[in-house]
Order: sequence, then structure tokens, then C-alpha cells
Amino acid sequence: MSDRVSDSGWGNLFRRLPIGHGLIVAASLLGCQALAASTQERAPVLALMSDGYQPAHAVFRQGFALGEEQVRACGSSSSLVEWRTIGLDDDPAPFLGSSRSLVIAPFATELPRFSRLAQDHQINVILPYQRGASLNQLVPLDPQGLLHPLSPSQQSEIDQLAADTLEQGWRRIMVVADPADRAAEMADAYTEAFKQLGGKVETYEKALVQPVNADDASAVSQLIQDLAWKRPAAIALAADPSSRLAMLLDQAQTDGRLRGASPATPGRIWLMPVIRLDAVPPKPWAQLTPDQPAHGPGWSSFAASYQQRWGQAPDLLAASGFDAARLVALSMLAPAPVSEEGLRDPIGWLDPDAEVQPLCEAIALRQQGQPVRLAGAASDLALRPGQIPSGTATTRLIAPHSGADRDGSL
Repeated sequence: MSDRVSDSGWGNLFRRLPIGHGLIVAASLLGCQALAASTQERAPVLALMSDGYQPAHAVFRQGFALGEEQVRACGSSSSLVEWRTIGLDDDPAPFLGSSRSLVIAPFATELPRFSRLAQDHQINVILPYQRGASLNQLVPLDPQGLLHPLSPSQQSEIDQLAADTLEQGWRRIMVVADPADRAAEMADAYTEAFKQLGGKVETYEKALVQPVNADDASAVSQLIQDLAWKRPAAIALAADPSSRLAMLLDQAQTDGRLRGASPATPGRIWLMPVIRLDAVPPKPWAQLTPDQPAHGPGWSSFAASYQQRWGQAPDLLAASGFDAARLVALSMLAPAPVSEEGLRDPIGWLDPDAEVQPLCEAIALRQQGQPVRLAGAASDLALRPGQIPSGTATTRLIAPHSGADRDGSL
């Protein structure tokens, strides 16, 4: 499945971005296009943005600009980058030239296209925001280690949610999915993670994840009967909190049809991307939701700098831009190391096992030709061939009958 589908919530994210985001960088985008015309074939870094995603581009570019500012604050120069817009199905090869050293791929791109590009042209490709199921193809698609994802997989949030489900003492659950919701695919990954941690998934069906169409009255009625009979500690629900399926389950629980007279149980686990769970209201039962996507050890300092620079809180997209800017800058500071195949490797200086260095010290070491490692904002930046960088995710517990002041984090 492509990341166009599996990176759930992209459309919602773009719609939620303030209009000002696009205006902030509109002039700079036009300026960059003019600069690209004058620096074509001179810029060592080619950054490709997908057409139609301008609000997301703005957020990424703000993070990228902050990374460049920090590089310059260390007395170094940011890299020459040529920014180009590309169609979702366009071939990126015509944008390459003899002077290219690195390519920044579009967000949530089709990995086979860039795998071919990397292998055919022996060029390193940075994947700034690739989080969906396509990352499972890294090993077969990247035999030479030329693809470099900067963001953790969504599996990081799923694993944390499964672990925190057990932390709540909810060892027996039922998993229900709205088949019409694209987030339903999250249910399978969560179920597997929960089982591997020792949890038990109850079901009367052949499949552990029970798809229920809210418009099918008999299916909803059967689900409510199954829940009342099995009495799980919690329901893991892959459906929007405002969906008809969620409201029907809420009503059945409020009426006491799920577990006797008390509506306090079972608990609820929301299997949804964070950006779709901003306003989950308190209920008589406890609710566990994803809170913050997985992020790297440098997140806190990055977030403070981003807030000061742009007057708003960052997201993972901005963090990936920040990491990409610093990564490409360090890649151009000194001659690239030579790979085992005898080719220049612009990312070969990054040592995933090295001690993390502050940016200015990393720049000094890199100028001396030494291997270094940065504190990533989006991930740990441990870029190993065929592996996805890791990050730390958090969940949020919404206590029963409570307001926001009683919400807690695990």
C-alpha cells in the first residue's frame, strides 16, 4: 500500500494548516524558483516537492529554514538547494544533472520510483516524511543503502499505544474498525503489537479485528451483544470519534448495554492518527489516545526554537525539514567519504553509533573529515541501511468524568 493512503490524516493535516502558512513562504517559493533558474546544474542538492501540497510545503520549508539559520549561526554556510515541484507520477530522473549529490524526495512518495532513481544514478535520496507501510519495503528496495528516511514509522505510535494499553491494566480487549475509515488499517498493526506484548484480543469472528458498518443495524446489534457477553476491559476502536459507529457504541455504553448498569467500563482506545484526535470529549469511561507522534531526542530544543522563530508549535513535518537542512549542510562541508563500491557517499560521514554532538561541534568535526551524529528532532537520525530511524511517542489518558485539567500523559 502506498504512503499516499497509509499516511492517514494527510488530507486533514493540509486542511487544518492556517492560510498564513502558505502566505509566509509564497514569496520565498517564487524567489527560489528564480534562484533555481540561475543556479541550475550548480546546486548539489535537489529538493522535490509534490504539486498540490503547498500548505505542507510551507511547514516543511519553515523547519528547513530554521535548520539553515542554525548552520549559519555556527559560522558555516548552508547548502545550495534547488527546489522543484513534481507531479505525483512524474519521473524524477529528468531533474538530475551531473552536479547533483543528494535528492530530497517528496513527502509520502512512491518508494519504487526513488529506489530506481537511487540505483540507476547511484545517488543518495533523503526521505524526509515517509511514515506509512511503504517503509516495510526498505530492505528489498534499497540493497545499497541509498534511501534515508528521516522520520520514524507510524508503527512507533502504534507500539506505544499497545504498551500503554497494558499499562492501564487492560489485558483483554476487543478491536473494532469502521471499514469506511482509512484509519482502519491501523487496527491490524495495533492488534499484532498488542498480542506480541502478551495482551489477549477477544472476538467471536474469524478475524481478530471486527469490521462493523454503522449502517448495518444487525451488525451493530451483534457487536453490542458480543461486547456485553465477552466483557473486555477496553474497546480499541478504529473510527473517528464523531462517526456514527462511535456514537452508537457511546450510546450503548451510556445505557449500560455493554456491561451491566455501570457505563464506566469498558475503556476506549482510539486507533486514529493524532491529528484526528484533537478534541476527544471526556466520557464516563477512561479513554486512551495517541498524543504526540514519535520524535527524536532533539525535539524539545527544536520545538522551542521553532516556536520563537515562527510563533507557533511545530509538527513532525517541520521537524523533518529541520533535520534535512542540517543533514545536507553537513554533507557539503567536506569531501564525501568513499563507499565500499568506490563511490562518493554524501551521507557516509553520519555514524549512527557515534556520540551525539551539538551542531557547531559536529560542523567542526565534519570539516576535519570526522564521522559525526546529530541529535535529530524528527527521529534519532540513526541512519542505517535498510532500517527506519526510531523515535519516542506518547499517549494521553482522558480520565472518566474529567475535563482537560485532569488529562494525563503516560
